[in-house]
Amino acid sequence: MQRRSKRGFKFAAFGLALALTAGACGGDDKKSDEEGPDTTVPTTDAPAGKPTPGGELTYSVEADASGGYCLPTAQLAAGGIQVANAVYDSLFVFDKDFKATPYLAESSSWNPEYTSLTIKLRQGVTFHDGTPLNAEIVKLNLDVSRGDAEATAKTGLAPLLFIFVFQNIASIDAPDDSTVVINTKVPWPALPEFLASGRNGIVGESQLMAGTDGCKDQFNGTGPFKVDSWTPNVEMKLSKNPSYWRKDADGVQLPYLDKLNFKPIEGGPARFDALDGNTIQAGHWSTGTIFTQIQEDDRFQLTAEAEGHKEVAYGLVNVAKAPLDDIEVRKHMAMAIDRETLNDINSEGKFKVADQPFDTGVIGFVEDIDTIPYDPDAAAAFFEGKNLEIKLAYATDPTTKAIAEEVKAELNEVGVAVNITDKDQATLINQALGGDFNILLWRNHPGADPDTQYNWWHSGSPVNFGKINDPEIDRLLDEGRSEIDPAKRKTIYQDLSRAFVTGAYNQWNWYTEWGIGAYKSVHNLTGATLPDNSPGAGMTWGWHLLTETWVDQ
Repeated sequence: MQRRSKRGFKFAAFGLALALTAGACGGDDKKSDEEGPDTTVPTTDAPAGKPTPGGELTYSVEADASGGYCLPTAQLAAGGIQVANAVYDSLFVFDKDFKATPYLAESSSWNPEYTSLTIKLRQGVTFHDGTPLNAEIVKLNLDVSRGDAEATAKTGLAPLLFIFVFQNIASIDAPDDSTVVINTKVPWPALPEFLASGRNGIVGESQLMAGTDGCKDQFNGTGPFKVDSWTPNVEMKLSKNPSYWRKDADGVQLPYLDKLNFKPIEGGPARFDALDGNTIQAGHWSTGTIFTQIQEDDRFQLTAEAEGHKEVAYGLVNVAKAPLDDIEVRKHMAMAIDRETLNDINSEGKFKVADQPFDTGVIGFVEDIDTIPYDPDAAAAFFEGKNLEIKLAYATDPTTKAIAEEVKAELNEVGVAVNITDKDQATLINQALGGDFNILLWRNHPGADPDTQYNWWHSGSPVNFGKINDPEIDRLLDEGRSEIDPAKRKTIYQDLSRAFVTGAYNQWNWYTEWGIGAYKSVHNLTGATLPDNSPGAGMTWGWHLLTETWVDQ
């Protein structure tokens, strides 16, 4: 087989990310003709004008949260976060400069040691059931998420994953109705970034107290939309929250839309067919070939994620399971794969090839980082006579299937047998949690502060899916978490990037670009503002706020 790439290997991945934290996309010089942040790149013009309140929008997400929306215990990928952002508000959100800024929180401040974060809550905010937002319910949310014994006994909720995300929290106090104080075991300057998305939205007491099953679907947030009905994996219907706490710069009550519907449709081509047939009016994609289809149709507009803070697509390698527990096997498999060909399949070569876990706008990014050289001849010589076989799984999608088949063909060529299987997102996430895999085609590690990746890579964490157990990586993660000096943090996280090359861990492929496809009758998909009317983050890793989206009527 003739191969074009002579660069370092990366397994392809289009799969998914089980999102525990989230952030925002980076800046760009190009803007929409609508008012909005620098963080998105419109590639098809759409008419703009003064927002018209009312109307209905049906939006398709890549997958539903089949396990429900009890946020402290839920497993949400991009589609689930998109839904959660409509129902729940978070304490912080990201601004256009990728900084966590207060949202439900009115203000926040650290002590000098960065071990005590004081949050002042906004006044006059109510949940969908009419109960007020106060410090006690915020404390209960955070205590449930971190597995506090008293909160678990009170609610009956036992989170599986967030116990480890928030294990650095020592205690939480609520000295008065509007003040929450989070005390940490070690300095933790990046803590607000963990609290900045609907993934960690604040859930009302009635939902938290509804028990393990009831909490999954008894929606009660402070967000712009209220849930009217939900048929899992089919449709969620929402309506405007008339008591929402936000108004626009002209004093108009938000949200603008009267009705919002979410339709989960797995597979990019199937979502495009729904857009083409007007079953949906908007949706998100992360496949470059679909971007092209959207752009070529005069009915549609495409708003694409900007450079600098994208999540990365890769082969998630289980290094605790033979044969990939052998570093030489990992390195020589790396030599066998032509990632340029894989990128051509996914995006017609338009996505940027990755060689490390951090995108260019993240402080851990390393220019000209060393990589494993592409050398299929050396790989074939190494694997000769070894009769190795691996299992490769991916989330159901036609493009991802083509990528998996190309990986199989290229590994077969150097003497490695590959069995490939496709699974729905929920099943693939559970397989990752169980550790029963060799390689999963995956997508993760959004470009927020590098500390938000701590739990994905630190030994002992249940979401360290690759089972990395490297003292150097643990040391760098621990030092980076507690370091306050920005220059020192940058050095630490650049060393972390290099440590991934040294250990031949996760095999990076490209930086995943998300895009929103919509009819031109849909406006301001990514122009949601902050409470002070300054620009928000736009689209971030497949999700965005629909608070200020409006439609022609």
